[in-house]
Amino acid sequence: MGRTGLEEPVLGSYSPQRRLFHGAAHTTERNTQHGTRFTFHVSLGGPTMKLIARARPTLVLLAIVIGAVVMSAVIASAGHALPAVSASALLSARAPSVHAAGRAIAPSAASIALSTGTLTPTAYLPLVSRSASSAPAVRPLPDTTVGIHVFNDQLSNSMSEAQFQFAATHYAGTQKMTRSDADHLRAYNPNFVILHYRLGLGLGYRAIQGTCDPTGEWLHIVEGNDWVREWPAAPQDSWFFRWSGQRVLHCDWGWYLVDPDDSAWRAYWSGEVLRQLRANDDDGLFADSVSVPNYLGQDRFSPELPAVDATFENAWAARIERLIAYMQQGELAGSYFIPNAGQWVTTRDPTDYSGADGVMIEGFGGWGYGSYFDLADWQLQMDRILGLVGQDKAILAQQYVDPNDVNDRTFLLGCYLLIKGRTTYLNFDLGLEPEWFPEYEIPIGSPVGGHPASVEALWSAGWNVYARTYSNGLVLVNPTTTARTVNLGSTYYRATPHGGGEVPADGDVSAWTVTYTPVSTVTLQPNQAVVLLKTEP
Repeated sequence: MGRTGLEEPVLGSYSPQRRLFHGAAHTTERNTQHGTRFTFHVSLGGPTMKLIARARPTLVLLAIVIGAVVMSAVIASAGHALPAVSASALLSARAPSVHAAGRAIAPSAASIALSTGTLTPTAYLPLVSRSASSAPAVRPLPDTTVGIHVFNDQLSNSMSEAQFQFAATHYAGTQKMTRSDADHLRAYNPNFVILHYRLGLGLGYRAIQGTCDPTGEWLHIVEGNDWVREWPAAPQDSWFFRWSGQRVLHCDWGWYLVDPDDSAWRAYWSGEVLRQLRANDDDGLFADSVSVPNYLGQDRFSPELPAVDATFENAWAARIERLIAYMQQGELAGSYFIPNAGQWVTTRDPTDYSGADGVMIEGFGGWGYGSYFDLADWQLQMDRILGLVGQDKAILAQQYVDPNDVNDRTFLLGCYLLIKGRTTYLNFDLGLEPEWFPEYEIPIGSPVGGHPASVEALWSAGWNVYARTYSNGLVLVNPTTTARTVNLGSTYYRATPHGGGEVPADGDVSAWTVTYTPVSTVTLQPNQAVVLLKTEP
């Protein structure tokens, strides 16, 4: 369960997958005797163009102002809308180092008071539009080829100004934010991606009381600056999936299972989604709990669903695939559609998610909090992810961690580096407050040798571990139950993170560091990984 409270509105329409609430661009900055190197990012519907200027700070201030005016004119003439960004926000943008179950309480609108700030080396002047001309423009998913990138989950609406700035400049994006909070984040980074939250296969009703009694508070979702009741005044009976002649209620999270094939439901749901995407200025939809329902726990529904039933499961997998196809049509096609596939380790699961723009893997690398898969499940999850990465799909790899368990964090980081592609994101989740871990800043570089078709392609028979080479290092992962000792053949620098957790109110994480120890031999215990660099940073 996540947090509740007057200051933290949360959704109640979450599945068991959402057990808790749930780096961005690589920009260089270097001070030299000749001045400061500034990097401006401008995205116009394709790969990011980098305009790099070297100048003294007094000249760069003028360059930023002139550049903003010029690029606004260029973008406007090309038919693209430039988001409103204040001069103070441009000047205060900092360079990067690179949802939740519970009761929903409607928040008061968060006030936004951006500080004027001081000139820092990075300003963002973007925007892109999708190919669907009838659809609103969406922001690009940042390229993750180089380094380690984070897509955070829902963020608190009571963050300090420094935390808002930190989140906007360190994360690729987030989800489930009010419009005012979205605008606040994008004042620091106009390319910040935000997804709207809706259940993919359910309709949120009321919080559960007792064993399975939906009589608690109404469940809410975001629309503009408000948290609105999800359950409509007059839902149609045809919308709901029936089992044993009854509507099916989730006894943990208080939502009813819908029939995603029902035309009336589709018309209602797609209309709600489109209106809310526009009201929130969201870039796409995160659809929660898009798994064959009995995989979420057949006994957590009332009436209880079958534990194992190939006919039931195949029919639901087909429904999910038709829903995904439907979400790629018409006006919906202009926005990202990213369903939550859960841990995706049920061997008999036939669901094909390749029609979506990507998936969240909630339960990445293990069961959570240092509890690991057996080898077969780990291999299955890695292979399924790699299958989507090979199709250039986005992956939101999320896991719930103990911030003090460095071994677990490093193992999950190693798994991420094995499967990382062009839009692959990691998140170690603690709660609503922004998190950061120093290992996110390890300068590993980019993968060498192309994209593996399966995790077996990364198996090193000589070392008896999984290995992947990067331009500035190497990652080794041991998901087995046997310790492995590896003779590296040369000296590498083993990365060990220190610190990490919730970002403090002042946004200062400088005390969290990574040390690098020279090694030529390493021993990996079961469920352990090491990240090794060629040269010491």
